[in-house]
Amino acid sequence: MYRSHLCIAALAALSFTSIAIELDVNDTASIRAAAQNLTQGVLSYYENYNTSNGIQPWQVGLFPFLPYYWWESGAIWGGFIDYQVLTGDTTYQQDILNAIAAQVGPSYDFVVPEQVLDEANDDQAFWVLNAVAALEYDFPPLPCPSDGAQPCQTSWLTLADNAFNLFARRYVNDSATCNGGLKWQYTPTQSGYTYKNSISNGGFFNVAARLFRYTGNQTYGEWAQRAWDWETGVGFITPDFHVYDGAGDADGQNCTLIDPSQFSYNTAVWVMGAAAMAAANANGTGQAWTQRVEGFVEAASTEFFSPFPNATNVMFEQICEEAGTCNTDQLSFKAYLSRFLSKSALLVPSVQPNVTTLLQASAAAAAQSCSGLGNNTCGTKWYVDGWDGSIGLGQQLTALETVQSLLAPGGPKLGTAA
Repeated sequence: MYRSHLCIAALAALSFTSIAIELDVNDTASIRAAAQNLTQGVLSYYENYNTSNGIQPWQVGLFPFLPYYWWESGAIWGGFIDYQVLTGDTTYQQDILNAIAAQVGPSYDFVVPEQVLDEANDDQAFWVLNAVAALEYDFPPLPCPSDGAQPCQTSWLTLADNAFNLFARRYVNDSATCNGGLKWQYTPTQSGYTYKNSISNGGFFNVAARLFRYTGNQTYGEWAQRAWDWETGVGFITPDFHVYDGAGDADGQNCTLIDPSQFSYNTAVWVMGAAAMAAANANGTGQAWTQRVEGFVEAASTEFFSPFPNATNVMFEQICEEAGTCNTDQLSFKAYLSRFLSKSALLVPSVQPNVTTLLQASAAAAAQSCSGLGNNTCGTKWYVDGWDGSIGLGQQLTALETVQSLLAPGGPKLGTAA
């Protein structure tokens, strides 16, 4: 649902009744009601429920392209998995299952032929993370294919494992440069094939670490450790746990010219993986991993919160938000920081007080920004008074995920196979 800047400016100039989302961050019923309200804003952008609308089967589950790429559709359904689990509202369960089922791909690993021009390692990872979350939450299953193969090819574990193995093979193939690490793109002809970045490697690390925690299978743990050692060794994660974007591997660069840009979703995927490793290694290296999680939370609190003295603990995308230069992807990044901070705190209780403080302030600020157009349209800059005049799917998703994250401490625990 594309809207030009001129359209946004015109809408902002009109007079609307300002009614923000009501939210008491200390009241579970209020949080649930606010989250339920916010789901409607996200789904106002969605039309591809099923093929009865005249769309192709592979289009089910996708939000409008352009401006919303395939990866963001996957990220949104991950937010809705959490919404159902945290609120107990099953209204959207079939929509979630239909969306994911349509995107598993012919090899059941979330490689979708129709997305050949848009799917990179990081894009795929956001769909795979849905299978991992569903596994941890014992979410209702996808229907099995009619071929009768066992185990079911669409079981959450099979989907996640298939993708994990594909990431691992690509990692080996990509290791001719930079002494390891996944490339951003896995298709040689795509722009970005000569770049290795934190979101692709962090997505792999997140998947591997959480599968290790869930299954106890050492292979997953070994790969998570390998991904961590490479990321820190190459300098993408600093000693004080700031996460840099990536570096090129072509023309002899060998990942030496690092782009120090910091995005909240990079920190998000790495902190969650580290939390899973802390929980999985409770009797071994768990303390070291716990300290890493604590380091990530501290780094996030200084990098992505408190943009001004009068906006203490309010989340912002520091690289672009104040200047108003965030692109469509970046407008959704705060959603994943909220999601994975709240889940990390479930696994590493020592960070729970700090995470709660950050997310409560941010959720309250996000809710008050949702006063646009008379229909609870949410803004980008949560530290201004009310709606800031911006419109988009990312704005709706970030508010939803930040609000619903407040339910995590009292919600279901992240399960294991044991």
